[in-house]
Amino acid sequence: MASSTVAKLPCVTCEKAAGVFTCRGCIKDFCTRHATEHRQMLNQQMEEVTLCHDQLRQSFDEQAKEPRQHPLMQQIDEWERNSIEKIRQVADDARKQLLNAIGKYTNKMTEVLGNLTQKLTKARDDDDFVETDLKDWTDKLNKIKNDWTAPQTINIQQDTNEVSFIRKITINDWSDDCLEQSAGDIRIEENGLVIVHGPSQGHAAVRGRCQYSSGQHRFRFKIETLGASKWVFFGIKPKDAPMIPDSANTNTAYGWAGGNAVLLNGAVQSNYNGYTSDMEMNDIFELIVDCDEKKLRLINERTRSTYELNVDVTKCSFPWQLNIGLYYSNDRVRMIDQTLRN
Repeated sequence: MASSTVAKLPCVTCEKAAGVFTCRGCIKDFCTRHATEHRQMLNQQMEEVTLCHDQLRQSFDEQAKEPRQHPLMQQIDEWERNSIEKIRQVADDARKQLLNAIGKYTNKMTEVLGNLTQKLTKARDDDDFVETDLKDWTDKLNKIKNDWTAPQTINIQQDTNEVSFIRKITINDWSDDCLEQSAGDIRIEENGLVIVHGPSQGHAAVRGRCQYSSGQHRFRFKIETLGASKWVFFGIKPKDAPMIPDSANTNTAYGWAGGNAVLLNGAVQSNYNGYTSDMEMNDIFELIVDCDEKKLRLINERTRSTYELNVDVTKCSFPWQLNIGLYYSNDRVRMIDQTLRN
């Protein structure tokens, strides 16, 4: 009589041919002893899974009671703190710029009021005044009062960049600068407010009195006389650059000129960033010198065209000064005074 035997599979742990249990989870064979150990290991892993579950459940319960402790909420809190700090820094910078601008404006207004005080005192002591004098003095006092409470040369402007969620504010300070240095056939008139090219033809330049290293400063110029060739240069140069007639073409000059010329480090680039000079007699140009952003902007008020230049401070170092150039005979430019002057 034939007998049959069932071949035993080896135990995966001890490799003896004693495998009598097959785990349906890992599909491996174990002997009796190692099957028990395998089950104990599974029980231990189950304890670890249960512990992980309990810890996670506890975390959920805690966050349900205190939702503000969620990590995403903490990201918002951190963003808020950082944003507030940035706003505080910008506000502090704006306050410093405003205090500086108000200080300069106060000195100017004090000087204007002092001059009027002298006139009033003399007229009263000499008993030398009539109705027209009284009206004139009253008008001047009202103008001083209005300009003191609402300065015409200072305003606060928000950045119009719509990409920014919170717009940055800047202080616009209309400078009371004047033109006082010259080179070439050019003369300065009316206490530094007017420049006139002489009868010859050739490069001539003037430079402003003030120096600029921070803040934003605005100037307006009116072209009162302009020849057919229509060439005027509006720009800046560093203070330490030499004063020469052809200063617009030196390697530290930045600005705009006639003939669609843009000066970058003194190098002429025609129609740079779409610039067209389009200068006419009686045109008013506004030049904005933004030291903080290291930029210049030029606005033609008639055409409403605006142009912008980035200034490389390694080539044109602080402090900056105004640099205005003329070329043709008898051309005349006026620096429009934005402050009270007698």
